[in-house]
Amino acid sequence: MKKKLPLFIFVDALGFDLLRRHPEFMQDQAPERKELETIFGYSSACDPSIISGLLPSQHLMWSSFYYSPETCPYRWVRFLRFLPSAVANYHRVRHYISRLIKWVHGFTGYFQIYNVPFRLLPNFDYAEKYSIWGRDGVLKGRTIFSELLERGIPYYCDPENYDDRAKIADLKQAVSEESIDFAYILLGKLDATMHGVGTRHPDVKQLLDWYHAQLSDLIQTAKQHYEDVPVYIFSDHGMHDVKGGFNLQASIDGLGLRFGLDYAVVYDSTMARFWCFNDVARQRIHEHLDGLESVGRIVPDDELEALGVYFADAMYGDTVFLMHSGVVIAPSHMGRKAIPGMHGFHPSDPESKAAILSNKPLPVALRSIEQIYWLMVNEMGLEISAHPGLEPIAQTARGS
Repeated sequence: MKKKLPLFIFVDALGFDLLRRHPEFMQDQAPERKELETIFGYSSACDPSIISGLLPSQHLMWSSFYYSPETCPYRWVRFLRFLPSAVANYHRVRHYISRLIKWVHGFTGYFQIYNVPFRLLPNFDYAEKYSIWGRDGVLKGRTIFSELLERGIPYYCDPENYDDRAKIADLKQAVSEESIDFAYILLGKLDATMHGVGTRHPDVKQLLDWYHAQLSDLIQTAKQHYEDVPVYIFSDHGMHDVKGGFNLQASIDGLGLRFGLDYAVVYDSTMARFWCFNDVARQRIHEHLDGLESVGRIVPDDELEALGVYFADAMYGDTVFLMHSGVVIAPSHMGRKAIPGMHGFHPSDPESKAAILSNKPLPVALRSIEQIYWLMVNEMGLEISAHPGLEPIAQTARGS
């Protein structure tokens, strides 16, 4: 029997609002629980923050696409703009083209072209071209995995192409073999399920019950092979039930501005990020967005800075228009239609809050998801200096 195995179990979209409605979830295995502040954005921002302890403005990974035609490595896809729309917009075609781009360029990260038109795609580079789960996974800074690899500490991080059942079985095998000293597993089915049916569908409760049984068995297996098994079950964000969609693209197209000359834009699911290339375009876009207060608002720079997602070089846009809770951009560059569940709204919304559960007392100063990094550091007894602007959780927290 080995001495210690910290188990960090990432259940994507297990928000505190959902946990409040299902308080029985893992109560017997992880009775300590807290609400956590999430990162403004999507998993593309949250996941790098959790494993690095940094905010997006520090690790430089906020959203997927950013305007940079000079550095876009897959400019050759512009020839695909001649495909018939029925083919070009078919989700299976886009899935296989995403895989082709990954193969051609040797990308190892989570890469999808989603619904970005082929005529526009060569204008945008992609932040997560390479896997964040290995050494030097973020664009700037270091992750917990960098630290473990440098020290030769054996750890488990699940294969991304496995489903949740296979991931849990794979980790149980590693635990039974006592071949690891640290475990980090990411379970994504809850997020996918709630995107498809919302947060209150019976399928959600059924999946939580399945997780409860599977994770309880995993924890018990770990306790048979390790003397000390600290358990942390956590999420990156919550999930909102979608109330409706708004065609922001058509609204902006009606302004008569020229993409690539006057402006560029990425329509994410819950926000639009604009690059304005001249004063006329900036004024026209801002005036138009200010008139859409019933569906969203421009997020000012000082608020973006407070949220840790302000980029002085406008890497991810110089104007961010955020939709109100429950209203999505449809169609968007992420999908053609509104879907029942979505995240990526303002972090202050109750449905946005993340959660953490544990079998150990949780630090009072633990308030936000990027601080989970310091939980991992502390459990492994690593001597690491605080990142610039972020102190260990024992000392301070974002928003304090």
